[in-house]
Amino acid sequence: MAPPAPEAFRRRLVDALAARRPQPPPADLAGTRAAVLIPIYPAPEPTLIFTLRTENLSSHRGQISFPGGSVDPSDPSPTHAALRETEEELGIPPGEVEIVGELDTTPTFVSGFVISPFVGWLAHAPVLRPNPAEVAEVIHVPLRALDERSRRDPGYEHDGRTYPTEAWVFEGRVIWGLTARLVRLLLVTLADAGLAAPPPPVDPWYPEGRA
Repeated sequence: MAPPAPEAFRRRLVDALAARRPQPPPADLAGTRAAVLIPIYPAPEPTLIFTLRTENLSSHRGQISFPGGSVDPSDPSPTHAALRETEEELGIPPGEVEIVGELDTTPTFVSGFVISPFVGWLAHAPVLRPNPAEVAEVIHVPLRALDERSRRDPGYEHDGRTYPTEAWVFEGRVIWGLTARLVRLLLVTLADAGLAAPPPPVDPWYPEGRA
């Protein structure tokens, strides 16, 4: 089924996000506050932008992620932090991003971050200027590629490695850990709007190697 026209897609996405109140973390949850942007642009079809993190970063090195990072004391809000980090990593000016909603605040299990994820709408495919110190590769993934055919249960083995969380595989690249959890949250929201198929229930995360 063809996706709706860009403005219709955006409107249904906004409505679905507005209907789901994002869940805050437990009040007693400790961790470093961070924020990420989930960038979506509409043409030629709705597409997400991911980054492959370089191997020299202090956390989640070599993993596929959404652009983002720690909330600095100078950031007036987590939203500001997500936009600032996206500009630093990919060169996307904040003025080109419309924040259309927020997903549940989500903790990592190992690195000690508490992540606020924001969904950002871009009117068109952006001109990117990746920061080579942080971004090894930019990965554009059509939403239609994140379906049951590309989804893997925890324990998936690929290139001699076992992934302890649910994952999505796109052109040989494995999206797992925290980013996979955010993909699930997004797909559930899109399913509410009739814009994607809902992912099936998944077994609990493996206790070892959580991200």
